[in-house]
Amino acid sequence: MSLINDTTNLAMQGSLDLRFRRQEMLSSNLANLDTPNYQPQDLEFEGALRKIRHNETSHVGIDQTDTEHRTMGNALYNGDDAVVERPDVLNSVDGNGVDLDREMARFADNSMRYSATVEMMRRRVGIMNYSIMKMGEPG
Repeated sequence: MSLINDTTNLAMQGSLDLRFRRQEMLSSNLANLDTPNYQPQDLEFEGALRKIRHNETSHVGIDQTDTEHRTMGNALYNGDDAVVERPDVLNSVDGNGVDLDREMARFADNSMRYSATVEMMRRRVGIMNYSIMKMGEPG
């Protein structure tokens, strides 16, 4: 196994891919705040990441058997399985299920977690670079 494609890097890559996809969904929910009968969608992040990690650790080759499958890192998952409708407001006059405060909190939390994962990856690469430089030094 290479240093770049170890399980930790693959898990972080899968996490970033899912966080990015979730950010797009949360943005869409905010954009449809005033759309009548709109029901917010969210990504079941932990379940989707668990699927990706399970697929990456199994040594069975995975083929794309359906055009609805999407590639995340080296794993395949059905994106529609991870998407759930999550209405926060059940009794609104126009039937819209988006709660602005909750949606903004989810958006900020997801953004913070994405940034933290990027920072972890940056530090891992820094450690690898430092190690490689030290190995190249004489004596």
